[in-house]
Order: sequence, then structure tokens, then C-alpha cells
Amino acid sequence: MTDLYPFGQTFKQLRIARGLSLKEAAANVVSPQFLSRFEKGEKGISLENFTRLLIVIGLEWNDFVTAYANNGGDCLEFPSIEFSKHVTNEEDILRYAPEYEKLFDTYLTDNPLQADMLLKVVKLGHYPTIPKTDETVAKIQPIINHLAKLEVFNPIELEIYCRIVNHCPLELVEHMSKQLLLMYKQDADTNTYIRLLNCLVFTVQYFSGQGYYIKADDIVQKVKALQTFERGYLSTSLMLLEVSHIYNQFRWNKPEAIPLAKNMLNYLESAKFIDENYYSNFIKASLYQCNRLNKTGLDLF
Repeated sequence: MTDLYPFGQTFKQLRIARGLSLKEAAANVVSPQFLSRFEKGEKGISLENFTRLLIVIGLEWNDFVTAYANNGGDCLEFPSIEFSKHVTNEEDILRYAPEYEKLFDTYLTDNPLQADMLLKVVKLGHYPTIPKTDETVAKIQPIINHLAKLEVFNPIELEIYCRIVNHCPLELVEHMSKQLLLMYKQDADTNTYIRLLNCLVFTVQYFSGQGYYIKADDIVQKVKALQTFERGYLSTSLMLLEVSHIYNQFRWNKPEAIPLAKNMLNYLESAKFIDENYYSNFIKASLYQCNRLNKTGLDLF
């Protein structure tokens, strides 16, 4: 049994918003009397029964979590949701950061480590663009130690890994690549697949940039071998993985990079109808990188 006393009030608000009475919402899961006491915070409920109640009222856990967060509960998603309302560029981050930190006076009090990680996601936003030094590594050493202990990662941990990967030791990146691939093999929702793929893209770039071409290629081949029902929704992330793969092939001085690059550029050209500006800029950046990295002696065009 897991006590969910604080969840009752939010469940009641959702039930009423869905136009259901206590009897209708209780269905054959619990009695209306029990559900009333749960909504008042007087009774706990098992996770199994609570999940069944959500199904009865036609909602999923993500719906409940968002509603609970917006009503003041401790929830990992809330600070991210709140932050996204105010921040659209780097200048906004600097301006809004002090207000953002105040959220943690109320939220995530049950997990101060995650609160600290969320703050670091914002504060380390510039990390991908600065060089690795002893000072930058020392600054994130507690995060490195934390990630090295884990086998499964939540969304915040995946996000922060993407931001600090260039400053991480090889041992951690090898650990992360192994665990990320294991998670990617499992069933997950689309957002989780996207986060995992983004992490794997950054991992491929790390290995390739360090000269570990076989390690980078191994990740790409393993992802390609895994078929998921979400691949259509993952097209952008898979495209970025393929681009990283092509760059790795060029660094590795593989002639196979030439036809791969041509196919990718043709794909990007065909995708312009989706977003002309984005894909035009992407093509220019890709062409520049391919020509810069191409040491095969073969012309790209």
C-alpha cells in the first residue's frame, strides 16, 4: 500500500471537471464512501486502485501529474512547465532565473537533490559551448558522481547529461551509453524516447570528437537495429543521430560517408516544406561540416 493522501483534492477537482459523481467515479474499484474520504485526505489508496480510478474518469497519470503540480504539489514536472512559460531565449534565462529559484521554496521539498538538479539545468545552459577545464569538471563533480550511480534516469537527469556531456570523464559517458541503450530497448512514451535519443546523439558526438569512432558507430548501429512503434515521431531525433553518424564516418576517414552525406542532404532538401528557414540553415551547416571533415580525397559533389 502506498499512501496518496495529498492526491485526493486534485482527484476531486478532476472528477468534477469531468462531470462525474462519486458513485460514477468509484465504479467497481472502491465504494463511493471510500472515495469521498480519499478526496478529503482522510484515507490512503493503493497505486493499483488509484490507477484504475484514473482510467474510470478517463485520464492518464501525465494528466494527473500536471494538474497536481499546478495545484501546488511536489512534482518534478511543475518547475519545467513553469519555466517554459517565461523563457524563450538566453536573455530570458538570466532575467527569470531569480524568480525561478523561488519556486523551490515551495516545490520539490520532498526531493532537494532533484530540486538542485533542476536549478543546475538552467545554470549550466551555457556548458555545451564552453571548453572543458579542471574548473568546469570540478563544478559538476557531484552531478557526475550522481549519474554514475544510476541505471535508470528521469527526465531531469537526461536533460542535464546532455548539457554537461562534453565535460564528463570517459568512464561516465561509457556508463551512460550502456544504460541509455538499455532504456531505449524498453517500452517508453514518445517524450522519453526523444530524450533518450537526444542523449545518445550527444554521446555519439562525444565519442566521435574524442576519436573513439568505433564506440560512436556501435551506438548508431544499435539504435538503427531497434524498431519502435514511435519512429515516425522520432524523425527529427533520428535525423540528428544520422547526421552525427555521417560526421563520425568522415572523421574516421570512411569513403561510405560520401553517399550517406548525399542521401542526408537530399532528405533535408525534401523536408524544406516543413520549415524552409530551419532546414535551409541546417543544410548550410551540414554542408560546411561535411566539407570540413571530408579527408577521403573524394568530392562530396
